[in-house]
Amino acid sequence: MALVNFRKETSERSDEANWAKALLIEKSGFYLESIEGCNQNRANRVTHLIERARVDFDPSRQSSKSDILSEIIKLEREDALTRKINFAKCYSLPLTYTLYCDENENVYLFNFSSLIQIDFVQQFTSYKEFANWIAGIKGWKSNKPFREIKDLPHFDKELRKAGTPWPTNIDSFICDQENNVIAILEFQNAKYTNVASHCNNDFFLCKMTCKNNLGQTIYHDDIRRWVSQEILRVQSNLRYFIITWSQGEKDFILKEVETVTIPQFPKPKGKADWKYINSYKAAMNKYVISGKTPEAEKRIADNYKTYNLQNEDGEIKSIVNETPLSIGAKTFPSIYYHKKELTKNNREALVTKFVELLNA
Repeated sequence: MALVNFRKETSERSDEANWAKALLIEKSGFYLESIEGCNQNRANRVTHLIERARVDFDPSRQSSKSDILSEIIKLEREDALTRKINFAKCYSLPLTYTLYCDENENVYLFNFSSLIQIDFVQQFTSYKEFANWIAGIKGWKSNKPFREIKDLPHFDKELRKAGTPWPTNIDSFICDQENNVIAILEFQNAKYTNVASHCNNDFFLCKMTCKNNLGQTIYHDDIRRWVSQEILRVQSNLRYFIITWSQGEKDFILKEVETVTIPQFPKPKGKADWKYINSYKAAMNKYVISGKTPEAEKRIADNYKTYNLQNEDGEIKSIVNETPLSIGAKTFPSIYYHKKELTKNNREALVTKFVELLNA
């Protein structure tokens, strides 16, 4: 059976309105690439970086590895595929490539170590079987309901139906003219606030709340997402930049992350201690809402622990910070920055400022 008609599908929504990304691609002199899937496990490691393409099959002939290699290079473009392979090497990984066929729901995995080396890994005979493989490399299945999106590809709908969605993507990484990877870049759309008042720590520090049907306070946070971003930064030893933008504004914020100090939540008998977690979130919410008063800060500093991720010869270790926690020592829970600068009413300044920061 031959695999034919290679084409791209994605579970990600379009970023056509992202003027910041468009400007950097057009004028910065650097390449911006993305990775469709990034898997992390319970040991706080990136285990797989995965690209994907939908294929058809032709039962009248057979595909060789060289045929598949040629089709993937044609689809990705040689330089772009080289950059993705180089990004995977930052994690001491091959680039994994997934080919899937809706007609028979077969999935084929290949690994790229270079443009001339492609290795067949495994074939799955159903999307459910492939979903179970993703759950296996991840180490858990999500018990949260998935948001229904009608225009998702059939492949993604079937993975979600099986309980394991396609892994999250890498927003952008930056390469120089020689295709060397130099940094990770995330774009954040300030569509629910405005650029000037957007703050990552509002979300990381549990500022957002709502009431459930029982009238109980639910704390919204993105702690898990920032753990994931910090794993990307620490494991690769790459610099990590954030650009905050909004479609209707000319303002932007340019940031470089220094470290993320993460709350440590105990797991007695291997299970989450929700009483402790909710106590932390309530205290942190009060700290942010109070305007970060010394009294609210002290309550957290004296009663909760945090940790930082550290790369020691390729092994990712969690370094626990004991009480009392300190903002000055960067042990207090927070996202800390090397640089954070708001530029108002001047989109065109983004390219110059970004290149200057890259070269700093």
